[in-house]
Amino acid sequence: MEKRLWLLLAIFALFLMVSLVNLFFFPLTERTNWFISIPPQRGSILDIKGRKLVYDLPKYAAYLDVDFFKRQNGDIKALEKTLQNCGITESLEEVMKYKFFKLTEEEDKVDVLKKIESELLPFVNIELVYTRKKIQDYTAGVLLGTVIDGTGKGGIEGFFDDQLRGKRNGFLELRYRGARLSPTLVNYSPPENGKDVWLSLDLDLQRRVYDIISKAVEGHSAEAGHVIVMESKTGRILSMVTTRNWNDLIGGYIEPGSTIKPLVYAIALETHSASPDFTVECEGSIKPVEQLPVIIRDIEKHGLVDFSMGIVKSCNVMSVKVGELITEKIGVEGFYEWLQKVGFGEKTGIEMEGEIAGVLREPKKWSLIDPAEISIGQGIGVTPVQLIASLNIFANDGYWVKPTILKDSPVEKRKVFSKETADMIRQAMVRVVEEGTGKLAQVKGMTIAGKTGTAQKAVGGEYRNLYHSLFVGFFPAEDPKYTILVHLDSPSEAFYGGEVAAPVFREIVEILTEKEDGRIRVVEGLMPDLTGLPIRDALLVLESLGVKDVEIKGKGWKVSEQTPPPNHPLEGPVILFLSDQK
Repeated sequence: MEKRLWLLLAIFALFLMVSLVNLFFFPLTERTNWFISIPPQRGSILDIKGRKLVYDLPKYAAYLDVDFFKRQNGDIKALEKTLQNCGITESLEEVMKYKFFKLTEEEDKVDVLKKIESELLPFVNIELVYTRKKIQDYTAGVLLGTVIDGTGKGGIEGFFDDQLRGKRNGFLELRYRGARLSPTLVNYSPPENGKDVWLSLDLDLQRRVYDIISKAVEGHSAEAGHVIVMESKTGRILSMVTTRNWNDLIGGYIEPGSTIKPLVYAIALETHSASPDFTVECEGSIKPVEQLPVIIRDIEKHGLVDFSMGIVKSCNVMSVKVGELITEKIGVEGFYEWLQKVGFGEKTGIEMEGEIAGVLREPKKWSLIDPAEISIGQGIGVTPVQLIASLNIFANDGYWVKPTILKDSPVEKRKVFSKETADMIRQAMVRVVEEGTGKLAQVKGMTIAGKTGTAQKAVGGEYRNLYHSLFVGFFPAEDPKYTILVHLDSPSEAFYGGEVAAPVFREIVEILTEKEDGRIRVVEGLMPDLTGLPIRDALLVLESLGVKDVEIKGKGWKVSEQTPPPNHPLEGPVILFLSDQK
């Protein structure tokens, strides 16, 4: 409220100054009221801690009324000097061709007035305008979208355009009386500003996750990398990172590879297509359709494989057999409907403009080989946000939870599998990390459930020696709190999901659990995250790093904010802001 009042007073003072100059040069006759229009602000977009990711910055723009200047034979020398003051390189002849010509735009109204010669003020309109500012780093700019000609396009800006957009101009009405033209405010109508949008994203976590996946992309010479960190029970997304310059987390698709297997096996159990006692002898390859020259191979011969071990060892032969049992039991139409139930082929409804439904062809367009290929995660296109939401089913006793980017969105969920089926698959996913293909995702003292995935990449309609490397998991497995997806696109040399993506998952788990187990990550030369710590503990940590220049602001017993931010270089003084909030 105080900021808004200050802004209105600044507008009033500025326009009063300019209007009085106009009145001095061009006295009022019959009309004694002066109206000042106040444009509405677009709402801000904030992260989960209330930090502004996007906001309107007020500026003051000065426009020369060229026609009026010509009619009144304005001072040419004053105009030339003003053009010089404003750094305008266009010639006077060019300027005079316009109807209105923009002279300058500044954040401070005083800076505007300093550039305009007093003799030129009667011919100048000074307007309050807003410039949209946003954080571009750490994928934030990609997720947020943009504003073009006052309309939100893409991402958050596009989805919430109606809410964010300013609704109505306000105005000030001034009346001038007496010989001195003393102004009186006779009417004021405030602008109807847009409403803010609070996101579930945590900017600090976003920064750290971006650093981790960027290093992995560089280390493996991959084309791109993606990470989504989601609260398992609520679907709130705390971090959403792509190393590309567009939002392919919701607008691009990948083949899920073996990460689809827990879902296929769950469908088999739920439809009674296969039982937990089902076994297969894996010889290392299988020909799904006798009349087609297509052979699906495994990395090795797995020998006798039971149902759960098919997930643990990511056995392609077992998965093809499970898919075959499903189509025998419920047909390709039934298989297709179950894939829709788990969230494929349909938008998740996440609150971002640009989401696609992925690629799930209708059953009538399936070939004979499709049930087998889909059972190993080929021939189907899913967005990263679809994939994390589908595997999150096993963290929620069989319920699909809608992913959300909003801080206070109500939880939306629907039942897909029985609790018994979800529990059985979750236990298999725990074994994936403990003894199977996901061992590199292990974190000491933490039970993790997850699934690796390595999908051969189709380029120009043909599969090449390029791969999608994936790991999707959740923890603690017994009562999941976070679900995480990691994807690297076309890493070189090592490309198996368990080798490339699982270690990235582990790093993210470690940073998510630092505060929970009381540990503070300390790296020489970097500012640690001290927020939430008692001031005494925070000072001890800084002392261990040799930091002596510390300024404390505010009152309270714990650190609420800090400068520099976490993981930024320890340069200059450290400022700790205190709060007594418990």
